[in-house]
This record gives sequence, C-alpha cells and structure tokens, in this order.
Amino acid sequence: MSQETTIPVTILTGFLGAGKTTLLNKLLDDMREQKVAVIINEFGDTSIDSHLVVSTKEEIIEINSGCICCNVRGDLIDLLSSWMQQKEPLDRVIIETTGMANPAPVIQTFLMDEQTATSFEIDSIITMVDAKHIWQHLEEEEPEQQIAFADILLLNKIDLITEEEQKELDKQLLRMNPNAKRYYTAYANVDTEDLIGTKSFDLDNVLNIDPNLLTEAHHHHHNHHVTSFVFREDRPLDLDKVNKWFAYLVHIKGESLYRYKGVLFIKQLDRKVVFQGVHMLFAGTEGEVWAKDEKRQSEVVFIGKQLDYQELEKGFRYCLA
Repeated sequence: MSQETTIPVTILTGFLGAGKTTLLNKLLDDMREQKVAVIINEFGDTSIDSHLVVSTKEEIIEINSGCICCNVRGDLIDLLSSWMQQKEPLDRVIIETTGMANPAPVIQTFLMDEQTATSFEIDSIITMVDAKHIWQHLEEEEPEQQIAFADILLLNKIDLITEEEQKELDKQLLRMNPNAKRYYTAYANVDTEDLIGTKSFDLDNVLNIDPNLLTEAHHHHHNHHVTSFVFREDRPLDLDKVNKWFAYLVHIKGESLYRYKGVLFIKQLDRKVVFQGVHMLFAGTEGEVWAKDEKRQSEVVFIGKQLDYQELEKGFRYCLA
C-alpha cells in the first residue's frame, strides 16, 4: 500500500477522567459522513464506555482484557490487520487509550510493526489534561508520559480554574512539552478541524523524548497503588439510598477516587441512570429506556488510589432496593 493511501490514526490519551470519552463523542458526531473505526481500551475488566459513546455507524471495538500498551498489543495489531481485509476502506482510526496508558508502546506499534506501518500512519497524538485535577496526578508516571508525547494538548475543564491557576498550568506544561499546540476548552468543546487531519505527529520530537523508541521493546508497569474494582447487580437499586451513598463517596472518598462511572438499574425509574465522577465532581443523568428484551443490570467501576474493596462493596449492597 502506498503512502498516499495509508489510513490516518488519531491516538487520544489523557489521565483518568480528563474527558476523553466526551471528546470522542464530539469527534464522532462531527465525522458522521466518514467511515471511522474506534478502539476503546478500558482500565480494568469493564465496558462501561459502551454505554457512554454515542450510537453511530462507526465500528466501535473495546479491548478490555488488558492495557493496550502492555499485554494486548497483539490484539491491536490483529484488529488493525482485520480491518485492512475489508472491502470498504476506512477513512480513519481513533484509539482512546485507558487513562493509565503510556503512549510510547502504542506509537511504537504503528512504527515498528511492518504491516501496520505500511497501512496506517499516525496523524496526531491528542492528550487531554484535566485542568482542575492535573496537579494531584502529576506525581503519577502516566500523566507525565502522556503530556510529553502529545503533539496536541487539550486543556479541559478550564472553566473550573482561575486565570492565575491557568497561567501556572501553562508554565508547567511548557516545561514538560514545549512543542505541542495547546487548546483550552470546557466540556471538550473544541473545533474538530484543529484536532483531526492536522498531520501534527512529529517523529523527531518523539525520538527526542525517547531515543530508544525504535530500538527497544517497551514494558510499561502500572502504579500498583492505583486499582480498579467493578460491581454488577441484577437486583434493582433504591434511588434514595443511591443518592446517600454517592453523597458520602463524593465528600469523604473523593480525593482517592480518580474515576468512577457506571449504569444503574433503579427500581423507581424506567430509564437507565448513567453517572460519571472524577474526584469530587459528580454527574448523573437519565439515559435510554430499558428495552423489553434487555437484561436490567447495574454495573459500576471505581478507579483510584488505595481503594478499599470491602468498603465499596458494602456501600453498593446498601443501595439494594
């Protein structure tokens, strides 16, 4: 396949709760006329994002058996290879990595695997930065790597910080990555043309960050203090109990909760309740009506630092109607 017909790839990364899925929804909505394949990689054994991504004609594949930058890189290569066999060519691939991903091995896959490198080319690496909470996470290894490898930095939730805080954040990001274009947004509201089709990926910049990118295998080790727990329940939950439990989680446990999200089966409602939270920011909304033949089930995931499984399980069970 010639260089002119390579399929552009957008890698969307950023730490837990930065707003990647919100941005992905906007991009897909703006590209409805294109044939876009989407790969979503979750942290932990869960597929909550399938409920959060808009319904489109695009092919959306989830890889939940492990981190895309670690033990499922082979799955990624096989998936890309299968797409190349399709009669109708793709216009674009978008990869939304888990918030705990190091982008380097994903980049390496598109540069060093011969078949993949021949058929696909990286268009841009977009890193979303949670302007409200990034200072709490910079002690982690992953956010530093995600920011360093980006050619586009999207500072999200800018409405939640002051001008002085924004200036300090600008200085910090400039030290960490002086080459990336920076955009400022709330609710991931940014022009798609600024992110897609920019051909802003620069291999020289990447090699300046990691000179061994093309010569060594990358082994990414996650922070073992960050854990992920998933709870599922077929019995309905009580709305009042759910409200009380989440009020407790937000105010008492919010600092240690990096990300929490899910779909709830509430006894008093005919619709699904979809919720998302980052630290002490929480939002829940009514979703679609449960279909007649659909299994009604609550499924929630918590990702955070030094979480107590038994305490979370006890709280979840308390919510049963």
